[in-house]
Amino acid sequence: MGLGGYLAAKSEADHYMREMKREEEEIINVPDTEAAEVAEILAEYGLEPHEYGPVVEALRKRPQAWLEFMMRFELGLEKPEPRRALESAATIAIAYVLGGFVPLSPYFFIPVASNAVVVSVAVTLVALLFFGYVKGRLTGNRPFLSALQTTLIGAIASAAAFGLAKAVKSL
Repeated sequence: MGLGGYLAAKSEADHYMREMKREEEEIINVPDTEAAEVAEILAEYGLEPHEYGPVVEALRKRPQAWLEFMMRFELGLEKPEPRRALESAATIAIAYVLGGFVPLSPYFFIPVASNAVVVSVAVTLVALLFFGYVKGRLTGNRPFLSALQTTLIGAIASAAAFGLAKAVKSL
């Protein structure tokens, strides 16, 4: 999963670079068309021609600022952070290892698997409630609702995985 996070962030950065190159070529090859696009964007924000005209001209004199403006306001793309791909990979990998440890931890201490699975379910549900509550507090959402949603979704996903494993085992 960490590799998936890395590839997603890398793809986003590659997409940004391709679009930036294309936009840069348009600014060089068809500057009047690009200037008209700037005017159109600013008009969408309610600016009148006499207000956005000087802005368009100022951007034409500053190609790098013009390029950044077009990337952000025409294409809706923000420049990705260079280290984002590695940070994403590391964050996801660590989260999966730590998250996977929670339901597995009872099996280290309880030798009978049928007893360990009951404790594993209980520990996992408590962990999901806790993390859901914390997520709600950090995101400004209602913590108890966030805790219930996280627990419900986690329980459904766990039940589906458990059921699938049972079905495959019976084949």
